[in-house]
Amino acid sequence: MNKEKKEKKQAIKKQHIIEAGTRLIVQKGIDKTSLADIADEAGISKGSLYYYYASKNELIFDITEAHMNQISENLFGIIEESKGSASVEEILKLLYERILDADTRGRLHIYLVQQALNDNENLKEKFRKVYQEWKNTIREGFERLEPGVSNHNVISSLIIAALDGFLIQSLLKVDPITGDEFISHLDLKIKK
Repeated sequence: MNKEKKEKKQAIKKQHIIEAGTRLIVQKGIDKTSLADIADEAGISKGSLYYYYASKNELIFDITEAHMNQISENLFGIIEESKGSASVEEILKLLYERILDADTRGRLHIYLVQQALNDNENLKEKFRKVYQEWKNTIREGFERLEPGVSNHNVISSLIIAALDGFLIQSLLKVDPITGDEFISHLDLKIKK
């Protein structure tokens, strides 16, 4: 087998392991998911799993990477889809609704944040980096939609914080508000 085919086969196997690990973490949480469980879920031996991941932390990092990339792609997609034709309020409503509709992804997000906060410095740094990218993306999107407004950086931080908070409330089944309610009470029209 040539090198390119071997690398492609390994990438597919790693993706399969990441997907199996993600499913189990969503079901059981990180602490209650072992590498043996993940190997069983992926349909491979524990030895094969160790070929790809020497530790649970390495696998958790790749799961985090895949998760954050998917959320980022979703965020970028929402902003790109608008191409300036949608208002800030319409984009935020769509973002709010997509995040809250993704129950499985939301549960995974909270588990991974918890792991990052429990002294996993690699994950903590990954979250810092990606959250900064999200802030920048939202800020840049608002700057295109509302040029001249001076506080896009503050607004982008507040939006990310609000979305994380609403995600937690949704997972806890706290009376959620609708996207329309969220937008109607969010005053983004700051004086220029």
